[in-house]
Amino acid sequence: MTTKELYLNITEGTIVTAEMAEKAQSELAKMAVEATKRAEKAAAKRSSEDAPLVEAMQTLLSDHKVRTASEMAEALGISTSKATAVAKRIPNLSVSEVQVNRRIVKGYSL
Repeated sequence: MTTKELYLNITEGTIVTAEMAEKAQSELAKMAVEATKRAEKAAAKRSSEDAPLVEAMQTLLSDHKVRTASEMAEALGISTSKATAVAKRIPNLSVSEVQVNRRIVKGYSL
């Protein structure tokens, strides 16, 4: 049974046969493999791109002063959300709550 036949049978509302169930399971398995490959490729690309930022951020935090994500982002020339994501990759990172202009935000230090 082809994928087209499977989809046609489903749209027509026919009774699911063993062959249709087999085909659906094989298609789901293929989709899972493709999703895993895609996720691994994205993770590898992300880690290779972020490696210099992680090192720069570790150097920035090496004075053991508590810094917010916006302070780190400004110092490194990246967005605040990117700074937060990169900070989460640093081992032994301490996260605390810091009050900035009547708001409580996360502060990061080593």
